[in-house]
Amino acid sequence: MNASRNPFVRFPGWLFAVFLLGSIPLIWQTTQVSIDTDPLTLLESDPRHLETYDRIQSLLNNDTVVVISVKSDRLFTQAGLDHIRAISNTLAQQPGLIDVKSLTHSVKPARKGLSFSMEPFVPVGTLSGEQIATIRQFSVTHSLVRNIMVSPDGRITLITATYKRDLSTPALRQAFRNEMKQLLKPFDSPDYRIRTISLPFIAEEISESFFLDLKLVLPSTALVILFIIGLTLRSFSSLVLLLLSEATLLAMLPGMLNLAGFSLSPYNLLLLPLLGAINLTMLTHQLIALRKTDATLPMDERFATMLRVVFRPSMFAAITTAIGLGSLAVSGVSQVRDFGISGMIGIGVIFAWNFGPGLSFLRLGCRAWPSGIRLASNDLRQQQIDSLFHKLGQAAMAKRWSAVVVSTTLLLPALFAAGHLNLDIRAVRFLSPDSPTRKMAEMMDARMGGINIVQLDFDTGKPNGINQLEFLRKMQSVQDFAEGKVRFSSTYSYASLMAMMNGIWTGDESGELSLPSNPLTLNLFVLALKATNYPFLQALCDETNQKAHLVLRTTDLPSGEFVSLLKSVEQFAKDTMPEGVTVSAKAGLHTILQADREIVAAQLGSLVITITAMLAAMTVLWHSLKLAAVSLGISLVPLAVLAVLAASFEVPLNSVTVMLAALVLGISIDDAVHLVTHWVQLKKQGVEPAKALVESLEAKGPAILCTSLILIGFSVSLLWISFPPVQDFGWLSAAAYTAALAAVLFALPSLLAPRR
Repeated sequence: MNASRNPFVRFPGWLFAVFLLGSIPLIWQTTQVSIDTDPLTLLESDPRHLETYDRIQSLLNNDTVVVISVKSDRLFTQAGLDHIRAISNTLAQQPGLIDVKSLTHSVKPARKGLSFSMEPFVPVGTLSGEQIATIRQFSVTHSLVRNIMVSPDGRITLITATYKRDLSTPALRQAFRNEMKQLLKPFDSPDYRIRTISLPFIAEEISESFFLDLKLVLPSTALVILFIIGLTLRSFSSLVLLLLSEATLLAMLPGMLNLAGFSLSPYNLLLLPLLGAINLTMLTHQLIALRKTDATLPMDERFATMLRVVFRPSMFAAITTAIGLGSLAVSGVSQVRDFGISGMIGIGVIFAWNFGPGLSFLRLGCRAWPSGIRLASNDLRQQQIDSLFHKLGQAAMAKRWSAVVVSTTLLLPALFAAGHLNLDIRAVRFLSPDSPTRKMAEMMDARMGGINIVQLDFDTGKPNGINQLEFLRKMQSVQDFAEGKVRFSSTYSYASLMAMMNGIWTGDESGELSLPSNPLTLNLFVLALKATNYPFLQALCDETNQKAHLVLRTTDLPSGEFVSLLKSVEQFAKDTMPEGVTVSAKAGLHTILQADREIVAAQLGSLVITITAMLAAMTVLWHSLKLAAVSLGISLVPLAVLAVLAASFEVPLNSVTVMLAALVLGISIDDAVHLVTHWVQLKKQGVEPAKALVESLEAKGPAILCTSLILIGFSVSLLWISFPPVQDFGWLSAAAYTAALAAVLFALPSLLAPRR
C-alpha cells in the first residue's frame, strides 16, 4: 500500500472530520445500550433446569411468583404457625397479589357426606399439641406436601406468593424487590430465617453484582494494560494517541452492535473488553512499526513504510480472529451464536477503523505530537530488547528437536483430555457461591427434594382414557418402581392423586395410598377435583383426561446419572403399560441428550471450521501449505493446554466456556501471522533464512510480547468477576495465551529455522 495514494493519510483532516460527523449517531446509540440481565439466559445451556422452569411456568399463566422460605426449629408450634400466618396475611395486602399458598393459607380435600369439601390445612385459632403434631406428621409424610410445602425434617416451609404486576423495567423490578425486603424484614430473626427467590429478584441481583464487578475490575485492568503498553512504547505522547484511538472506537462499538440487533448481557458483555484488547494489539503493532521507521524520512513515507510492514499481516490476523469468532455461529445456544457473529462484526469494525479513520487520527496525532514517533528505534532503548530477542532466536534454532518433542508430548494427553471434558452443565453454578439466589436454590436442592423436575407422559389415545382402573394400577406400579430408585426424592402422578382421594374417602390415615376398586367412586373423585379446581390436577393430566403425567424430582445430579435414571423408568413404563398407551420422556430425556450432543457438536464444528478456514487463509497469504500447516500446528499448543487444564479441573462446557477453543485459536494464530509474514518478506528481499528469522523476532517480538500481555492481563482481570463461568473463561484463556506466546516466540522459530 502506497501512503501517497491512501486518502486517509493524504487527507486526514477532511476525512476525519467527515467521520466524526457520521459517528455522532453511533455514539448516541451507545448511550441507549442496556444490559439484559434476564435470568433465563442462565438456563439456556442447562435443559434440566430450563425444563423445570417451563413446567412450573406453564401452570402459572406467566404470572410472577415469589417463593419465600422460612427456616426454624419452631415451625410446628403455636408461635411458629402464627408467624407463618402473619407473613401470609401481610403478603395478602400487597397490590397485584393473586394468591398466597402456605401452611396457614392452603386447603386440602375432606369428605363431607357423599361429597368433598376443601378445609384449611391449618385451622384458625389456638391448636392443641396433639393437633399440631398431627399436622406436622401429615406435612412431612404426605407426598403432595413433603418437599413441596415442608421439608422432610419439618424445619423449613415455603410460602408461594403469585402476583400480576408490571415488572417490565429495571426500575419496577427494583421497586418490587425493595418492597418485598421491607415487608419481610420484621419477620426475619434468628429464630425464623427468611430467604426469597424470584426471577425479577434474580435479574436485579445479577445486574447489581455485575456493575459492582465492573467498577472494581475495569480501573485495575486499565492500569495494568497502560503499564504494559507504556513499558513497550516508552513514550507518553504515543500512549495518549493509542488511548484516544481506543476510546473513540469503544464509544462507537456498542452502538454499532446495537444497530445490528445484538443485545448485551453479563454472559456476553466480555466481548466488548475482548474487542478492546484486540484493537489495542493492532494499534500497538502499528505504533511500534511506525516508531521503527527512519526518523529522517517525511511523515507520509514513514506511514507508507509502516503500512507495508503491518497492513497485510494485520488483515490476515483480523481474518483468522474473525474466523475463530464466526465459527461459534454453529452453536445451538443463542448467546454463544450471537457472541460469535457480533464478535466477527466487531473485528471487521476494528480493522476498518485502524486502516481507515483511525489512520487519519494517527496521522493528525503525529502532526500535533511529532515527538510521539520522532525517535528512532535506538532511542527507544531497543538495543537491550533486540539483544533479548536475538538470543531467543539463537536458542530456538539450537533447540529444534526439543521444541518438537515438547509440543508433540503435550498434544498426546490433550487428545485424551478432549474426550473427558466436563459436560455436566448446571445453571445454578453460573452464580457466585455468595449469591443469595444460589444459596436459596442450593437450600431447596439439599433440603426440599431437589431442583430438577421432569415428567413422563402417558397417552391413552382417547379422551377420559386415564380414568380407567387398569391404567391407573399400571401407572401406580411405574411410580412405585421410580420411588424404588433412591435418587428420586419425590414422585407425583395422576394415579397417586386418585389414591390420595380414596384415602380421604375411606378415612384411611395410615399413609398407605391405594386406588379405589369401584369405577363409580373413581368418577366421583374426578368430578370433585374438577369442581374444586384442585391445584395439582392440571399438573398431573390434560384437560381431556387423555394424558396423564408422572412427575419425577431429583436433586441436582450429574447429567449422565440423571439420564440413566430417566431411561430406566421410561423402559419399565413401556414394558408395563397396557397396549395402546404411549410413554414418552421427551420433555426431559431427549432434551438433555440433545443439549449434550449440541454442545459437543458445536465445539467440534467450530474447531473444524476454524482450522480449515485458517489453513486456507494462511496458505493464500504465504503461498505455502507447509508454512500454513506448521504455523497452525504450533497454534494448537495453546488448545492442548486448554484441553488438559479444562479436563483436569473439570471445568464445565457451558455457554461461556464453550467459546474458548475457537476463540483462543483465532487470537493465538495472529502472532504467528505477524512473525511468519515478516520472515517471508525478509527472505524475498534476499536475507538469509536464519538471519531473517532473528531479525523477524527482533522486529516483531516486542509487539508480540506486548499484545500477548495485553490479552493475558484482560483474561486475568476476569477472575474478579462474580460469575463462575466468566472466571473459568478468564484463567483458562490466560493460560492458553501464555502457552501461545511461548509457542510463537520459541517453538515456531525452532521449526522455521533451516536445518543445519
